[in-house]
Amino acid sequence: MRERICRCGRPMNKEKRTVTRNIAGRKIVIKDVPVLYCDYCGEILYNARTVKKMDELIRKYPDQNLLIYPKPLEPTEDAPSFLKNPGEADEPIKLTELVSLISQLATQAGLRLAR
Repeated sequence: MRERICRCGRPMNKEKRTVTRNIAGRKIVIKDVPVLYCDYCGEILYNARTVKKMDELIRKYPDQNLLIYPKPLEPTEDAPSFLKNPGEADEPIKLTELVSLISQLATQAGLRLAR
């Protein structure tokens, strides 16, 4: 993926930041939100999926003022331990996460997947 350039002409960095949103006069803080941030001018850009996920969190937990942005399942995580505790997740497993888990399990078992 190519580097994103800010409108000031400097490169933007991928970071996780704390975002404060004011909705209907209520201050809501969301931690660990993935953003693109410009160290030079301070501009912050959000991915459309990130904004959608923040909106879903706010709707899902209407009484909470502090929310944590969910961490996506990384391919490096231990797949068997994740599968042993699927009830701990707040939402269903995404297709990309499932493919990653199957790939990990196959690799651990010494199998090769057809591409």
